Amino acid sequence: MLTAGEQVLFLVLALFSAAATFAGLRDMWRIVRRGERELALDGLVTRLRETLTASLLQRKTLRMRKLTSWLHLGVVWGFSFYALVNLGDLLEGYLPDYHFPAREGLLAELYRLAADLLSVAVLVGVLWFILRRVLWPWRRELQFPSRVLLHPKVRSGAIQRDSRIVAAFILLHVGARFLGDALAVSATGGDLARPFATLAAPLFAGVDDRGSELLQHLFWWLALGSIALFTPWFPQSKHAHLFMAPLNFLTRPQRRSLGALDPLDFEDETREQFGAGRLEHLDQSQLLDAFACIQCNRCQDVCPATTTGKELSPAALEINKRYEISGQFVALAEGAESERPLLGSVISESALWACTSCGACTDICPVGNEPMHDILEIRRDQVLMEGSFPAELQAAFNGMERQGNPWGAARDERMRWANGLDFPVPTVDENPACELLYWTGCAVSHDPRAALTARALVKLLHAAGVNYAVTGERENCSGDVARRAGN
Repeated sequence: MLTAGEQVLFLVLALFSAAATFAGLRDMWRIVRRGERELALDGLVTRLRETLTASLLQRKTLRMRKLTSWLHLGVVWGFSFYALVNLGDLLEGYLPDYHFPAREGLLAELYRLAADLLSVAVLVGVLWFILRRVLWPWRRELQFPSRVLLHPKVRSGAIQRDSRIVAAFILLHVGARFLGDALAVSATGGDLARPFATLAAPLFAGVDDRGSELLQHLFWWLALGSIALFTPWFPQSKHAHLFMAPLNFLTRPQRRSLGALDPLDFEDETREQFGAGRLEHLDQSQLLDAFACIQCNRCQDVCPATTTGKELSPAALEINKRYEISGQFVALAEGAESERPLLGSVISESALWACTSCGACTDICPVGNEPMHDILEIRRDQVLMEGSFPAELQAAFNGMERQGNPWGAARDERMRWANGLDFPVPTVDENPACELLYWTGCAVSHDPRAALTARALVKLLHAAGVNYAVTGERENCSGDVARRAGN
């Protein structure tokens, strides 16, 4: 138990820390609320279940980098359990002769065992992360291609500095608590419920009662005092993903597919902006993505544009977004317009048009971020608001508007793919009573490779005696190409 003076001192420190942390989190929330479309909370029970599953099982994380991912899982479980551990230590510091959750019994032994095992899991995991992030920063998965646009602070090593601060906090917090357990075990000669603390107990052999009491207080202050010192910085740190990632899973859009795009309401005469030209034009979920990002670069690893040497890195986009927000944190929270457009600050023009909209970045992200949708919203701003897009797209847009296909080919060429077949391919005009209507798409009509697929399918339908028809010359482009290009 703490002395009366220590209790007052910690209470004052905790109150100042709570006030500063609240101010930071409040500003963070205000920034998120600056965005367009509200955070989604429909189907809350299902969302809660999916959030808990994603956060505690870490299935997406475990899909690659196996060793690092399993160690990260140990850190996740350890930090989750430490919410209970910290509460218990706080109560023991203020209540006389109190032992959390009990002095003796099965529950107390299970609690001590879990705390011991998970403390070591956290320490081992963080030491591994330090080796990867700080001592081996040249590892490929932690680097960005040289051509990728990066925020100046990222270029100057801000991610590594942030990682060092976070790692130092975790080692101090969990390490001090673990050493406190080892000190307690050294006085009893061993504890089967704390095997790792028992192994560390000889470090304190020969410490007398006075020294033991001083060390006990020191470890308590290092463990809980470090929380009070760190949490005000929390909103500026990537460690914010600890809470922002679950919130991201809880409130993100529930899309029918990875690539499903949000509709644009052109009938809304009050709307002055289409797409995202600045931070505040992004949806609230997209602003939340920046705070949830763990900066692991997994999305970059699976991006085909990055792999083929383009300037695009989905990870750089999210990280740039976060540092753009951090540089204007208070101003954005107070309602000021962001200082720079997204194009040129979070993504380059070349990278913007390099995205294939495959959705691989969204599929792999362990915290539910959707960088692909950021890119498509920035494209919308460029096409619909600025009239700026690659010259190659102009012909495609014109072709879709005038001829119903991005090639600009004549409509009477729609059925060219069926030439040379041993049987006629009926159109819906010729067979309006068809049971199956085959919509072939533009590529089949104008790309010889795609035509092979359509020819093979109608041969099967014909051989099976299926009553089918195709749309023929009445068919128009779906517009998917235009939408993904921002039109």
